[in-house]
Order: sequence, then structure tokens, then C-alpha cells
Amino acid sequence: MRHIRPLFAILAVAALAATAAAQSDGKPQTVNGLQIAVTGLERADKAALKDCPPGTNTVNAVQRPGDELAVVTVSVKVLPEFKPTMMKRPTAAANDGKVYNTSVQLVDVGSVPQYSCQFIYRVPQGTKLKSLQIENATFDLAALEK
Repeated sequence: MRHIRPLFAILAVAALAATAAAQSDGKPQTVNGLQIAVTGLERADKAALKDCPPGTNTVNAVQRPGDELAVVTVSVKVLPEFKPTMMKRPTAAANDGKVYNTSVQLVDVGSVPQYSCQFIYRVPQGTKLKSLQIENATFDLAALEK
């Protein structure tokens, strides 16, 4: 019996490590019946604030002095188990723990079977982003930072 507890503890730690690796290895995750993968992270002086999936919104975000725009691109595929639901706007967390919001809305996400979206975050210059949170899924952004 004494050997079972340490073995159980080792297995529990291994399972947690595997879960963390799954969140950070760049593979798609399923969120509310949507298969989502982060496909890019870049910095821009200006960016279109199109809703997700992209629609007719023509508003642009423009870099302000001392800030920069972090543009996170995700690919989305609607799976058969998708059920329409209201989704929160994704957030991005920086290495220092600060969380940033986007003005991009997730609107009628099941209307198109497959698409790509860009979430725009206004961050102080030089800010390194650590993760993207979409509902209950966390995506690693650190590997995409240059």
C-alpha cells in the first residue's frame, strides 16, 4: 500500500504536465464544438477590428504612442457537435500577469464552416504575451513571440 500512494502522486503530476503540454503545444483545442488553433501572432501599426467570423465591420485600430497592437490569428472549424451559444471575448495575458481585452466580438460563430479571425490587443510597447484565453481553453502565445 505504501508504494501505491507515491505512484498515484507521480501519475497525477504526469497527467497535469500532459494537460499543460496540450495547452501549449500549438495543437487545436475544442471549444463549444469549435476546433480552434492559434496560427499567428504579429505586431502592427493598425489593424481591422472585424468580428469573428469576419463580417462587414470596417473600424480600424491604430497604434498610439507608447502602445502597439498585438494581432493574434486563430483558425476556426465548426464541428458537428457545435451548438449556438453566446461566447465571451477572448483575452490575452502577458508575462507580467496583466490581462488585455479585445474589442473583436465572437458573433454567429457557426454561420460559416471554417474561417480565420484576428483578435487585436492594444498593449504597451515591448509587452510579451503569454497566453490567449477563449472560454475554457488556454492557448500558448509565448512560443510565437519573437
